[in-house]
Amino acid sequence: MAPPMRAWIIAGLALLATPAFATVATGAEKWRAGDWPGAIAEWTTPAARGDADALFNMGQAYRLGRGVALDIPTAIDYYRRAAAKGHVAATANLGITLWQDGRRTEALGHLRTAADRGDLRAAYVLGVATFTGDGAPRNPALGYAYIVRARDGGLAPASASAARFPTLLTADDRARGEAAAAALAAGRPVAVALAEVATVGRPEAVPEAGAAEPVATGPGAAPDDEDDSEATPPAEAPRPAKAARDPEGFRVQLGAYANERAARTAWATLVSQSATLLKGQKPVYSPRGGLIRLQIGPFEERAEARELCAKLSAAGRPCFVTR
Repeated sequence: MAPPMRAWIIAGLALLATPAFATVATGAEKWRAGDWPGAIAEWTTPAARGDADALFNMGQAYRLGRGVALDIPTAIDYYRRAAAKGHVAATANLGITLWQDGRRTEALGHLRTAADRGDLRAAYVLGVATFTGDGAPRNPALGYAYIVRARDGGLAPASASAARFPTLLTADDRARGEAAAAALAAGRPVAVALAEVATVGRPEAVPEAGAAEPVATGPGAAPDDEDDSEATPPAEAPRPAKAARDPEGFRVQLGAYANERAARTAWATLVSQSATLLKGQKPVYSPRGGLIRLQIGPFEERAEARELCAKLSAAGRPCFVTR
């Protein structure tokens, strides 16, 4: 073995043996085993010292309410601190969590950063938002490009959207979208993709939109949330601080459908899957732009809608808060 290679391996092993890394990795092992309080105990000190993986994992714990009380604002703070250190999964989760909380303008920058650095879930959420103009400047061709990028990367929800979206695009827009997707896949700057795609008009329909949870990456990261779709936050989790009341109420939006029959079918399916979470909740079928938006509500306070959306998201059902 060449001396430089041997030295590199020895240095790498020394890094793996450092207490901070060992603590974060040990916490991840405990998390996978279901020992959430034990995982929190392992991550608290390295997080306080600014370890990006530990900060991200603490954000996961507070977002899901595992080992600690469910607390979305605290989760956002941890994600933000990890994202500031360049943690891609934390940047994606920050954008998605803000998006689900109805803070779309603030979410977009984080989603773009994560998507352009290869996070497939951020690309999917950003693609849907850009395609429909829902919280982002409308550009269906560029939105399609992000969705194709997520599909080609293997993200399952993006496959269905990528199959439906071409029917809403002209042949020219589809070609430009595919060209932009190739630019994104090749790691070229988003400005290059933007230059290849002209802004076009409003689409006639939109797909069901939602934000799946990003997969954790890195040696000390927590496991994939998708493996824990049955888990929900503890019943004793306190409500977030109350926000100002809105006269029209806040709602949890689950998707947009071509007609009310499709929306009712989606609601029936969701109730059969999450009966406990949805006990006492009423669906709202809200028409807009020729589509039917499936929502739950209205809630007098944003905190109530946000809490339900967080629980649905933790159970594997994408949603976001709207008015």
